[in-house]
Amino acid sequence: MLVAAYHVDPSDQLIAPVGAESYSTVFSLIPAALAVLRVAAEIEPDPADVMHWYRQTRIAELGYLTAAELVSLGRTETVIAFLSSIRDGQRG
Repeated sequence: MLVAAYHVDPSDQLIAPVGAESYSTVFSLIPAALAVLRVAAEIEPDPADVMHWYRQTRIAELGYLTAAELVSLGRTETVIAFLSSIRDGQRG
């Protein structure tokens, strides 16, 4: 799944969540975890660092849960918004 996050067609943008476990893109439905990994891959070039962050790093602003825990709780959109704010330079 991580490889797919780094080899995405730039025109296949994320659109919206579809239930708690999927995300729609221009071309298909993808698992929620892959949606988060795709946005994280736009920020961090090292796949190993992305996976470590996704599974191990507790996010203070999001209740000290990891991205993986948040996705499993159906909070994918919250994680994507958090990452998007970092990617777009809205956070320090």
